Amino acid sequence: MNTLAARGQRGVALAFLLWMLAGLSLLVAGVVSLSLGDVRATGLQLDQARAEAAATGAAHLALRDMRSAQAQAGANAGAVFTRQYRLGDAAVTVRALPIAGFVGLNQAPAGLLQILFQYAGGLAAADAEALAQRVVERRSVQPGLDQNRDDPDASEAPAPFMVVEDLLRVPGMTRSVYDRVRHAVHADAAGGPGVDPLAAQAAVLQALAQGDSALVDFVLDRRQDDSPVELVLPAGFNQEFMGSGGSSVYSLEIDVRITEGRLLRQRIWVDMGGRSGVAPWRFTRVFPVETTTVPVATSQ
Repeated sequence: MNTLAARGQRGVALAFLLWMLAGLSLLVAGVVSLSLGDVRATGLQLDQARAEAAATGAAHLALRDMRSAQAQAGANAGAVFTRQYRLGDAAVTVRALPIAGFVGLNQAPAGLLQILFQYAGGLAAADAEALAQRVVERRSVQPGLDQNRDDPDASEAPAPFMVVEDLLRVPGMTRSVYDRVRHAVHADAAGGPGVDPLAAQAAVLQALAQGDSALVDFVLDRRQDDSPVELVLPAGFNQEFMGSGGSSVYSLEIDVRITEGRLLRQRIWVDMGGRSGVAPWRFTRVFPVETTTVPVATSQ
């Protein structure tokens, strides 16, 4: 009898031990998983910090080179300026895009906004038209007017766009549409109502070409030539919303490749005019570094 009891106690102890070992195994696996996640997060943060430093350095180099190129006779200040640099182990491509190649949220007519939302944003024609009209309505009334004084929703009253993110406050704007057009628009006071196809990005060209990707590819390919100012647009582009730019404001699109398979991109808005001091330009807005799968290109 005592033997059976002893055997039973040993069985319970063995089961208890096995349960403890299983629990410890799960605990160790969880700790290892968390540690691996921390290592990956630390590696990503390190790459982002290195990319940000490389992007800032390359931006200053590109602005210096662009200023020098523009001082030469015959240089086209309205075209996309592209340079590649090697900074340590980072391969960096900088594209300086004039503000004339972007759609101005505070200047563009409703028709231009409509084709942007339709052909670049992916909306149906009727929805794009309605959204464009709401954008125009939002910027048409200055904030703080008397008619809004007693309005409990005065904070939602129409007002000019201060930053691109203000698009998300427009009724009908979805996150998916915003993500498709956010890099094709600006909220700066500079710029005009039209866009310059010599400086326009693919999304803006897609709108001007009314969705014809072949026309977009034609322009992007021809812009690699030495004299893009002589580019003659083929039939099919909407001529109504075209313009030319003479502003000193640029958007820098900087691609940094530190390791194979990982490309990080930073966007910096810069004003090239009227600054005295260390550098004759100033950064007006620096966006966070983003991880992208888009290959480094020099044709846009």
